[in-house]
Amino acid sequence: MAQRAKYKRDRKPLIFIVCEGRNKTERTYFGHFNTRKAPFNLHIVNSEATDIASMAKKAADIFIENQLDSELGDKVYCLVDLDLEQCKYEKYAKAKKKYKNIEIIPSNPCFEIWLLYYFTEAPKVVHSSQRVKEEMVKKLPGYTESMDVVGVANLYDKHWIAIKNSETKNSRYTEELNILSKNPYTEVATVVKELLKRLKES
Repeated sequence: MAQRAKYKRDRKPLIFIVCEGRNKTERTYFGHFNTRKAPFNLHIVNSEATDIASMAKKAADIFIENQLDSELGDKVYCLVDLDLEQCKYEKYAKAKKKYKNIEIIPSNPCFEIWLLYYFTEAPKVVHSSQRVKEEMVKKLPGYTESMDVVGVANLYDKHWIAIKNSETKNSRYTEELNILSKNPYTEVATVVKELLKRLKES
């Protein structure tokens, strides 16, 4: 037990990001924060299940199985797309209430909304995730879900621009407004700010 406690003190904080299994977009994007010099060990986990309830459970299980400790800076994020669907929102709301040891990060309609904030202050209101990806093609010709957007568009020093743009947009929504009515909407800035803060402090 004492040896395990010493290991916990000596190791870097562990950060897990759980994404939908079929999505390469998030894995490629967050891979840029996973460097040897980082003051944390970042693990990007593809969930075989793609429904929000199963993804949240997997994220919560990761916290328990890896004996994570929030006081040591350990975190588990679960990135979910709401796709403008009521049933997905309900699963998100239920999971957020149920699992207190993880942070569930919604995007509406999808994660690519976050990428658009690197290119524009005000992404268009769209009515499907596919339309969001079409907007990405307009901003970055040749865009595909497997593209290394940060590398191809040289966005390495643009993270705070995306954070500012997304937070400004989010602040314009009233608090009582249902997330599904917030279009576009994403909380990915929460994750990116945490990673950037830790990198700066190292």
